[in-house]
Amino acid sequence: MKVEKKIFIFALLVTCILILIYKNNINTKDNEMTSKMAESTLTLNNFSDISMSLENLDNTIITVRINSSANDSVIFGEDYIIEAKNGQKWYTLPINKDIMFTSIGYELIKGTSFLWSTDYDILYGKLSPGKYRMIKSFRVEPPQGTPKDYFVSVEFTV
Repeated sequence: MKVEKKIFIFALLVTCILILIYKNNINTKDNEMTSKMAESTLTLNNFSDISMSLENLDNTIITVRINSSANDSVIFGEDYIIEAKNGQKWYTLPINKDIMFTSIGYELIKGTSFLWSTDYDILYGKLSPGKYRMIKSFRVEPPQGTPKDYFVSVEFTV
């Protein structure tokens, strides 16, 4: 199977999974965040060969640098999640209604980095002042073996 086809399939799969996971948190009123935030249950940053750092936050446009030191191919897409910190716990924010991610896939090889940007206002609207984190999912595909999914995050303040 060609790499491009694998990337496309992965991006499509992740998009479908995220829609299913978070469909109960979809906001029913345009650009309004409801109080129905679910406590985060994701295991983050559990793969030291992938890291993400904040490069820039300009109004609602966030830019991150994704680095890979993994020996195997690392694949990721346009999907992301934003969570808000309340006390010591993180809560997943509901997304705006009728929003989907494009099925674009990116591949990182060992020793490379990728500058990625998004306007979070499209999915989440204007965020209130506070502490947040962006979470992205990644898939590591060894040539021989089972692919594994990981989540990494970067924190930011509005």
